[in-house]
Amino acid sequence: MELTMRYKSLFAVAVVIGYGLAGCRRVAPMRMDSSTPVSVAVLPGAGAGQRFTATFQDPKGGGHIREVTVSVMSGVLRPGDQRQWSAKECLMRYDVRAQEIGLVPNMGGVWGSHTAKVGSAAMLRNSQCTVMAAGASSQISGNTLTVNLAVEFAREFAGEKRVYLQSEDADGVWSANYQQAFGSLTVADLKMP
Repeated sequence: MELTMRYKSLFAVAVVIGYGLAGCRRVAPMRMDSSTPVSVAVLPGAGAGQRFTATFQDPKGGGHIREVTVSVMSGVLRPGDQRQWSAKECLMRYDVRAQEIGLVPNMGGVWGSHTAKVGSAAMLRNSQCTVMAAGASSQISGNTLTVNLAVEFAREFAGEKRVYLQSEDADGVWSANYQQAFGSLTVADLKMP
């Protein structure tokens, strides 16, 4: 009886730790032989916007990648680093099969209840950023998936940011390097002088 309770306690701790590290994503096994992020480019977009082009590869083909995330985060904060790490950041998800994008709300922890169909006029917004579905797209070429996202940042989100990428393959396996920064940018303070 005591041994069984000890295992239940350890299981509960493991579940809590796994949830804390997972934040916005489903807890799933991670392998290095599945899909992996490769690079991200950040280019000026229309108006105050930015255009993100993220590249991912999978040895089973670009079509084997189910969804990807692009996380623009403040300072030295990394995904899963601390409690409530996903609050008040710009965390975007692109569901390749459904051709939908999602955005984590201000409170963090879960994807918002609304998604936007890629290419539609819909916009997803939190206090840090607005993601325009009209500017989103994806392209598969061989083992590579390229995802484009159009984003406008709020002036309150100004400052140095780091960009993190992650991908999930069709088997439900997430890339293991989710705490690796793939790029950085400075969100300009757009206040008038």
